[in-house]
Amino acid sequence: MAALISSQSYTAEIRRLCADAVPSGVVVAPEPGTAVEQDFFLLRPHRTSDDVLSAHVRRVGDHDLLVRFRNRDEQLVFEFWTNSFTGTVTPDDQAVDLMERYCAEQFPGALRRFRTRIRRAVPSGADFSSSLQQTYVQDGARMADVTVTCTLDGEVLAQAWATYALPD
Repeated sequence: MAALISSQSYTAEIRRLCADAVPSGVVVAPEPGTAVEQDFFLLRPHRTSDDVLSAHVRRVGDHDLLVRFRNRDEQLVFEFWTNSFTGTVTPDDQAVDLMERYCAEQFPGALRRFRTRIRRAVPSGADFSSSLQQTYVQDGARMADVTVTCTLDGEVLAQAWATYALPD
């Protein structure tokens, strides 16, 4: 249960911060026929209430949005990239949250990166599976890379790739 508590709300919280930071009216949509993708990069995921973040929003072409959050010392705290952003919670965002919760229940640790590719909406009857891809040491921390796949009747609806810093 500790893993769920430590990482379950990162994707939703970062999207909420983005919704506050991105100017009103900015909408990004994926190219026709492509999956919705989101990439969350958490460099300093354990913030305090004293942390003040400044957002740097950049559109990259017609189909990409990059938002970086820095602290007072100009250290990068979070980075969020997507090819689909409306400023409100979408079914794709809900699928990302479901996949993050599933991942957190399966693997202990602090979430550091979470990439997703949503091909179709994830209904309540969908099946989730996960696998540990590798463990390694990075900057003195034990890390684990994990994949999650969401299917329905054998069809892949969504995929996620997560990196966790493992507990000591």
